[in-house]
Order: sequence, then structure tokens, then C-alpha cells
Amino acid sequence: MTAFAFGAAALLVAVGVWWFVPALRAWPPSLGLLVAVFTVIPPHETVALGLGADDVLFLIGLVLLLPHALRRGALDRVPYGRLLAVGVGLLAAGATVSAFVNAETLPETMSLLFRGPGRVLLYAAMVLVVIGQTPPDRTRWVVARALAGVGTFESVFSLVAYLVGFPGGFGLQAAQGNTSLVGEIPGRVTGTLDLSPNFLGALLVLSIPVSLGIALDATSRAQRLGWSVCVVAQVVTLVLTYTRSSLAVTLLACAVLIALRGRLRWLVAGAAVVVGVLVLVPPAFERIASDRTDRMALYTSALRVFLHHPLAGVGPGEQAAFTAADPEGYRTTSFGVAGNNAHNTVLLAAAENGALGLLGAFLLNVALALVAIAVIRRARAIAAAAGLPGAADLAPSAVAGGPARRSRWWPLGRRGVAAPPGEALGIGVAVLAFLVQGMANNLFTVTLTASALVMLVGGCALPWLLGRPGDGSRPPDRRQPASQKV
Repeated sequence: MTAFAFGAAALLVAVGVWWFVPALRAWPPSLGLLVAVFTVIPPHETVALGLGADDVLFLIGLVLLLPHALRRGALDRVPYGRLLAVGVGLLAAGATVSAFVNAETLPETMSLLFRGPGRVLLYAAMVLVVIGQTPPDRTRWVVARALAGVGTFESVFSLVAYLVGFPGGFGLQAAQGNTSLVGEIPGRVTGTLDLSPNFLGALLVLSIPVSLGIALDATSRAQRLGWSVCVVAQVVTLVLTYTRSSLAVTLLACAVLIALRGRLRWLVAGAAVVVGVLVLVPPAFERIASDRTDRMALYTSALRVFLHHPLAGVGPGEQAAFTAADPEGYRTTSFGVAGNNAHNTVLLAAAENGALGLLGAFLLNVALALVAIAVIRRARAIAAAAGLPGAADLAPSAVAGGPARRSRWWPLGRRGVAAPPGEALGIGVAVLAFLVQGMANNLFTVTLTASALVMLVGGCALPWLLGRPGDGSRPPDRRQPASQKV
């Protein structure tokens, strides 16, 4: 009931935001986009066949967007579309084979099919529907700000849970295991997700670079200050998840983004904020410096499962239960005890879906990384076309107006010189950061984190590559004639 209550509240908030913001109401697809992004808000509680309130919200968003996508007709050529399709197809095929091989009853087969290939195909359908919305710059504007807003909301909720508290300790997970955090903190923040803090950390890995990119592009002092406050709140919350991999990946992503944008003063300010937070929250520093990581044990366990079941794996979503049933064979490793699943998107796909899943997950990661790099390349190329001396060697000739040329990587955005759009750079960096984070956590098989990636890729990264050159910072134009609002 808690999950569905949050789901209903998220739906009502999406409708309210859409209705009371004229720029959104003037473009009907924005409602479906908001609903789909707000999928991350309800707690992940499975009800039946591996589905929960978050999946229902995601489906509602898909249904709302579908008519506008169908009205557009055939899609243009999607960048890296073939590689994305091959990766998705292999991953879905491996999960399908695994479901039929490992299930013993019809209900169990249906559950594994929904949990495995069903979820993969749902995400693929959402990407196609989202990039089918026109014009692409509106899709990008709405999704980027919705994702940044969700990250900020989860951060505010988490800060209240940590500093004040909610009934029953909701929003916090007690520190467990052999860690310096035990007895030192009220808990690790989880936001409204009610899952491992790792998943809130993964959401912030996406939302923080996007929020920072928007702040870097802000044209007024008030907007810059507002978005900067959002970034700081999210960074503080990320520290309070006590998730080391998320924190390291996000800080590196932000440093790269600021360097590419050429705002060195922001880099100094950001470093000061992070150091200040670590000083004010000593357990965070102790966890970074003292606690051992169990990732090598988890990787070893997953690889052992794959080598023993290379063709069909052990079933979608079943690796943790499978290894728990035989702890001596799969959980005891030379690196310690592996107390969970692979915590790696590629190894988890291999252990649960066999060789096809391994290849599909690997190709999907490669394709998404190429999309992210292409977004960064295009942003830098637009800056080159605007007159940036010594444009980056990443500039494609189609945008820069000439053959790609080698030049300095540093600096960008010097006074009087055009700089790449920060929002676009934030989108590309966020996707790369999420993929890196996926090497230390399971992020593809849970709706909360996978849906956020799907919306960022389908709603921001691909539209940026498909749209006309521009910074993507303009809101939807509510003065557009109704006949063109598709």
C-alpha cells in the first residue's frame, strides 16, 4: 500500500506540474514524460510477476506518450541504433532462454519472462516512443529538468529522514555488516526508493551532472543560484548514502563536466563543498578510508555461476537466491564471502541469462557509451561552429562545417570564446558515469534505476543527437499553434 500511495501521489504531482506550468501544458507529450520520469519515486515493492507500483507508473507514461509517437510516423535513423538493437535483442533472447530452461511451472515461467525479457523489451519500447516525440529539443528540455527535479526531491526527502526522521525510520537503512558505520550514524539514506542506498546513489549519479549542466548554462543569477543549491543538496545526500563507488564516480563526472565547460572557479567551489561535507560527516571519511569492499568476492561468485551454467544461466533475478542455496559452492571465495548478487551489470547478465545475456549486456554498455561520447562530441562541435579557437578534435564535420581537426582539449569557455552547452555535456557525462557505476552495482534490472537511464538516453541523449544544433536550454514555446503540437 505504501508503494501504491507514493505512486498515486507521484502521478498527481506530475499532473499538477503539467497543468500549472503553461510551457508544459502547451505541449501535451510533456505529461507522459513527467509521469515516466517520476517512476523512480514510488518504493520498489513487487506485487505480482515481478511488477510493482513503479512499473505501473512507467506503463502509464508509455501509454500517454504512444499516440504522439504514432502520429509522427517513421523514425529517423537513430544514432548507433543497430548496435543498441543487437544488444537489446541478445539480452532479451538470453533472458527468454533462461526463463524457459530454469522455470519448473507455468506460473514460474511467466514470472521469469516478465522479470527478464519483458522488462528489457519494455525499456526498448519506451526509448522508441520517447524519441518519437517531436520536436526533440522539447523532449530534452522537459526530461532533463524533470530528472534534475526528482533528484532534488529525493535529496530533500533524504535529508529530512537523516536529520529529523520519519515514522518507522522510513527513508533510512540501518548500517549492517562489518563496517565502521555501525552505531555511528542514524542510517544510510534511501529516499523514497526503500531499497539499498546504492540505488539512490545511482539515481544521483544521473541527476547531479544533469543539474550541474543546467546550472552552468543558467543565464540569470537567480537561476544559477537555484540550480546550484539543487546540486549541493544532491551532493550532500550522495555522501549520506555512504556509497563509495557512486560518490567517486559522480565527483569525477562533475570534475570532467566543469573542465569541459571551462568553469574552473566552479571546480574549486565544488571541491571545497565536498571537502567540507566530508569534514562535517566524519563517518563518510571513515568508510572511505577504513571499510573493505566485497566487490571482488561478488564478481568471483558470479563468474563461478556463469562457468557452471554458461548456456542459460540460473534465471532472471535468481542469482542471489541460487548462490544462497549453496553458500559453500558459490558464496565462499578467496576474497571473502559473497553475500549478494554480482553487483555488475555484465556479470549479472552472464550469471542469470547465460552467454547470450553476457554478450547482450556487454554490447548494450558499449552502445550506450558511444551514444554518450557522441553527445559530448556534438556539444563541443557546436561550440567550435560558434567560433571556439582550436576546436576540439572531437568535432564532427557535419556540425563543425569542415573536416574534423585535432586541437587542444583544454581550456574551453575562455572569456569571449564560445563554450559547449553545459546541459548537453552533463547528459553525456551522466550516461558514462552511470555505466561506470553499473560495474559496481546491479542497475539494469530494477525499474527505479533502469527507468531513469532509459529516460535520460531516450529523452535527452538521443534527441540531442537527432535535434537541430542548439543548446537545448529553451523551454517549450507555448505560443506554437495547436495544429503543430504533436
